[in-house]
Order: sequence, then C-alpha cells, then structure tokens
Amino acid sequence: MPSEQQVPTAGGGATQAAIEHHYDVGSEFYRLWLGEEMVYSCGLWTGPLDDDLEAAQQAKLDWHATGAQVDGAQRVLDVGCGWGAMLRYLVAERGVARATGLTLSSDQAAVAAASCPPVAEVLLEDWRDHRPDAPYDAIVSVGAFEHFARSDLDAGQRLAVYSEFFAACAGWLPPGRRLSLQTIAYEDFDPATSAVSPFFTEEVFPESALPLLPEIVAASHRWFRLVTFRSDAEHYCRTLRLWQQRLEAGREVAVGMVGRDTYRHYLRYLRLSRAMFERDVCTLYRFVLQRRPTPR
Repeated sequence: MPSEQQVPTAGGGATQAAIEHHYDVGSEFYRLWLGEEMVYSCGLWTGPLDDDLEAAQQAKLDWHATGAQVDGAQRVLDVGCGWGAMLRYLVAERGVARATGLTLSSDQAAVAAASCPPVAEVLLEDWRDHRPDAPYDAIVSVGAFEHFARSDLDAGQRLAVYSEFFAACAGWLPPGRRLSLQTIAYEDFDPATSAVSPFFTEEVFPESALPLLPEIVAASHRWFRLVTFRSDAEHYCRTLRLWQQRLEAGREVAVGMVGRDTYRHYLRYLRLSRAMFERDVCTLYRFVLQRRPTPR
C-alpha cells in the first residue's frame, strides 16, 4: 500500500468466532430458505417486487459486477464472499480470470472452495490481514460491512474502522478502478442515543454494529468518489419476507437439521429484521465508488 494511504489500525470488528456463531449453523439449513446459490443478502428487483427471489438475487450480482466494471478483469476481490455465489458469477458470467474471496466463516469457506472453479481462490481471512501479491482490477463487498465495527465502539472509533477499510481498498486498486459496496445501515435510529436490542447484538450478530450513512460517506471520501448510490429498504423487506416464508414452509426439515430452538431463533430474527426495515429503523444501501488518483 502506498505510504500516503497508511492509516492507524483501528481494529474493533467481529472475530472469527463471532462470525461463525451466526453463519456456521449448517450450509444445508441456509440452502433451505436462501435458495440453491445461498445468496445471503438483499436482492434487487428491476420491476415489481414479486416473489421471484432468484431473479432478484441474480440482478443484484449483476448490478455490483457492472458497477465495479469487472468484465474481462484479470483480478477481482470479493470481501465477505459468503458461500461463493458472487465468485462463481464473476468467473462464469463476467469472464474474470481470477477471483479471490475473503470470509471468516469456516463453513462458508469450505462450501465456496468446493463449489467454485479453480480460478476462484477462497481465503479464511480477515480483510485487515489480507496482503495481495498484486493490485486488483475491481473489488466487491456485499453484506460484510455490517461486521466491521463492534456495537461497543463510539462514533469516532467506528469512523476509524471504516476509514481503515476504505484505505485498504484504495491500496489494492489502481486509480480509476472501482469498489461496489452493499450494506445494511441505520436510518431513523441513532445508536448513540438509543439502545440497540441485545437480541441482535448478543444473540444474532455478536460483535457487529450497523453503520450510519454519514459515517460511510466520511470514511470513503478521502479515497473514493461516489459514482452510483441506491437506497433500497423495500427490497430488503421483500427479501426477508420471502426468506421467512421459505423457512416456515420447510419447518419440519429445518427442525430436523438444527433443532426446534434454532429454527425458532432464526424465524424470530427474520420477523424482527423485517419489522425494522418496515419501520425505517434500518435501510439498505448500495454504492459504486471510484478510486481517486490521489487522496483528498
């Protein structure tokens, strides 16, 4: 990373144990309600918000890949690659020569490595520890930013963490290249003045906290210019409703896989999450950012 892009290490994100608490329940359990590709993030509807979740997830992958300008790229990084859907899409549909995915979930890493082609490399690694041997042509990160800062950090500490991430991405990209980012964020809610439900901070996503839009803008502005922005809360309401319906429809199978308590836990999580989006506590942001020639 060039010297002018060095920033102090902020730390403060979710550990591997915290990530695995939520994501390592069993890939077949997730497949039951996410779908065959196991895309665990908000879909994108280009028309009416219908029940075709697979089409919405495909459109989401396409939106990020197009925004990041990945077509024919030699090297693309996926920060928070999940079970590998984006990696498979980049290689099979967009002609990417080499795709690298980062995750802190052992289960996700194993499934992604087994299902991706050889030109897709899956690393069980924190982005803070990532040291690529050459620059990337593009970076995508979908549904990982929510885990970069803990709920016990204050606003200044969160901003330092987010700034560190954008500085790292700027160091991995040549000037003019792009980062496509998707994250849940707080909307009509301020964690500095209101208590966050311990159900989410302790039972669902320990060691994780949602960002605020001004934090993302401030943290990225030095390194990146904003190219495209979308706010799609209603798309996540639809995604969560369809996930919930699928989980309820597969109740007997799910209970057989993970037990009654875990089934009920995830059903409660999906219901409460949807209510938070419906009440504008949360929203869903999508960004396309372009690396500045020099830091601001």
